[in-house]
Amino acid sequence: APFPPAPPTVPAPAAPAVPATPGTPAGSGAVAAADGAVLWGRAELERLASGRVSEVFGPRFAALDSRPRQTRMPMPPLLLADRVTALTGEPGGMGRGTIRTETDVAPDAWYLDAAGRMAAGPFVEAGQADLLLISWLGVDLDNPDDRVYRLLGCRLEFHGPLPRPGDRLRYEISIDRYAAHDGVRLFFFQYACYNGERLCLTLTDGQAGHFTDAELASSGGVVRTLAEEPPPGRAEPPVVAGTRTRFGRAELRAFAEGRPLDCFGPGWEATAGHRATPRPPSGHLALLHEVTAFDPVGGPWGRGFLSARTEVRPDDWFFPGHFRNDPCMPGTLMFEAGLQALAFHLAALGHTVDRDGWRFEPVPGLPYDLRCRGQVTPATRLLEYRVHVREVTGGAGPVIEADLLCLADGLPAFHIPRAGVRLVPPTDARTEPTR
Repeated sequence: APFPPAPPTVPAPAAPAVPATPGTPAGSGAVAAADGAVLWGRAELERLASGRVSEVFGPRFAALDSRPRQTRMPMPPLLLADRVTALTGEPGGMGRGTIRTETDVAPDAWYLDAAGRMAAGPFVEAGQADLLLISWLGVDLDNPDDRVYRLLGCRLEFHGPLPRPGDRLRYEISIDRYAAHDGVRLFFFQYACYNGERLCLTLTDGQAGHFTDAELASSGGVVRTLAEEPPPGRAEPPVVAGTRTRFGRAELRAFAEGRPLDCFGPGWEATAGHRATPRPPSGHLALLHEVTAFDPVGGPWGRGFLSARTEVRPDDWFFPGHFRNDPCMPGTLMFEAGLQALAFHLAALGHTVDRDGWRFEPVPGLPYDLRCRGQVTPATRLLEYRVHVREVTGGAGPVIEADLLCLADGLPAFHIPRAGVRLVPPTDARTEPTR
């Protein structure tokens, strides 16, 4: 069956690290490592994303050069790793391995949000080199050519503010376990991301597998039941009692352009004087097209409900590069869209009216448990994001927490039982944690 529950796993055999010449691929049977130097740069990573992998990995991988579909990192613009600085693991050995990558946050990057920060979804996506690592360890040499990579789930935890231009992010990624279920090979991974010496993001309990097209097409989606009993906490009443319960493309565009009065209507007049009103990203990251339902007292617990929709087009920007010959929407973009839905709900309650200059961010310290059980391809037509509010608090820093579900053409494809977004005040860079 596709998208199986994780069966018992066994540790993979470890391989000792054998240094290789920095900046060159290791030879067959060796383990590559680089200490303080660049092993592979941007040019090599782009070649691995779309070209002959043997040109980077070495002749042991020449059998893959003619394979149309294989495990690759995304092509630009979703190729967010800039360089590999360390790699251990026996090439083709399907054992344990680790990889270290770096991402430079550029001032003109497409993934910056309205506050000039790296948006949460791309921040998570930049830790994408588990794909490179499992390829190096030999998954495509070991698997039939009809199987493709899909993420099954993970736990995310943010440990501080989102990155800003000038930051250099270091991702330390490891694969340490494998399992098999009905012919599907699964692997388990984790990573820690550092901004300088500061831990800023962790991914644990990462689970991924390789599936046939038939297995992917027959997925039954996420199995999810909302508890009848409300979760702890409460939802404070709206700060502004708005009158609108639906918001079309024009209203969402107004919100993204910093015109909340044109989006939400009467009660938001004070925002007309805002110089930097809290708002979602635009451009490639304008991931919601309309809000079809907003109810501050809706949902199973009477704490709030929102439904947002996005039409999927075969020519959407993320399909060509994610992945080569295997187009699918990154789960990290579904995660980003879900956070935008939570942010919209918080704004629609009136919490941005007197907070000029504030910004939306994920809640630090909150475990985000992602479950992925369906794919979004060029054949998909509609995504729906359902927000069932668990808790809303105002005060010095408003926070919303919710059960978040994404449906792809009605199939429950992506779920986070407890997702959160907060509003944070303007921050002088000098007061942020040292990198």
